[in-house]
Amino acid sequence: MKNLFKISMLFAVLLSLASSLSYAKEYMIVGARPDKLFVIDIKARKVIKTFTIPDSTGPQTIVMSPDGNIAYVLTNHLRSIVGIELTHGKVVFRANMNYKPDERTWNYGFDISPDGSEIYSYDLPTRIYLDRYKSLAPRLTVFKTNGGLDAKPVREFPLPRRINLLMVAKSGALYAMGWDFYKINVNTGKYKIAYPLRHWKKKNLSAPDALAFWPSWDNNGIFSTPITYSRTDMAANNPKRFRTALLMLNLKTEKFKLIDFQSAPEILFSSVISPDHKTAFAAYNTLIKIDLENPHTVKRVDLDHSYYQTNISADGKEVYVGGTTCDIAIYSSKDLSRLGQVLLPGCPDMGATVIRMIHK
Repeated sequence: MKNLFKISMLFAVLLSLASSLSYAKEYMIVGARPDKLFVIDIKARKVIKTFTIPDSTGPQTIVMSPDGNIAYVLTNHLRSIVGIELTHGKVVFRANMNYKPDERTWNYGFDISPDGSEIYSYDLPTRIYLDRYKSLAPRLTVFKTNGGLDAKPVREFPLPRRINLLMVAKSGALYAMGWDFYKINVNTGKYKIAYPLRHWKKKNLSAPDALAFWPSWDNNGIFSTPITYSRTDMAANNPKRFRTALLMLNLKTEKFKLIDFQSAPEILFSSVISPDHKTAFAAYNTLIKIDLENPHTVKRVDLDHSYYQTNISADGKEVYVGGTTCDIAIYSSKDLSRLGQVLLPGCPDMGATVIRMIHK
């Protein structure tokens, strides 16, 4: 009887959990120039909230708090991080990079700790003199998210140049993509090359190239970016010598993977992995579907204009492309048929802002 009672209680708990999960809705968060932040009910295909970001000149990176309640937005010409609570649009955090009077500082990527207590920012400072500028060493700047509307750093550490994207693993380790992929200890500032890029020594392959500014790991736990290189063992006039691959970092296992899937490069900026990790999608002027188990491009469709970022729904059924203008286009992950779109009110320019997904 005791075992039967335990089984019944466990079944009730599982039913309750399943019920709560079924009611979790999926929302998309995007920004647009000069000062707008939008919350989109993506299944309903409509914008449900529009917020104005104070002192904004164009939102760029967006980082969500772990509970999905606060959007931290990089704005003010890459010189401020603003935290906006998504229920009423109240500004609850602001960190201005120019916190030293004799410096001008720009941010080129940030992310948040798994517990939501700290923000890690990659900053490029310049010392201002009366007669000249002096470029200073890049640094990792750490802010506390409870720092209020005039947050100041609690730690600073030097970092290498040419980093353009930060991401935090489930363990709390910080990874940074630049000329190489670095793993950084956020408490000591010590770093090491976790995956060589510019300095890789892969046989018969040139140094790779990538332009990765767009996070798309919300629904799959995997960072991915298109990466291109050439086969140095092939003739210069052989078109197959130019290769396109996906570089991936699993933010749970912290394992890297490089998958070469086609020759001629047609996607430049962003990609997204399906939640089951079996396929990937990437877009620019075309949207392509990639088989990761037997690496090749399965299908491609033309887009009506260029898009910068690609993302995916939690159930893996819908693929989203956005950026550049004022629409989010929606496609079926099964056959890349177009399912619809969301137009932002007033048609503001998203530019290089990012798409983030939350569930509430």
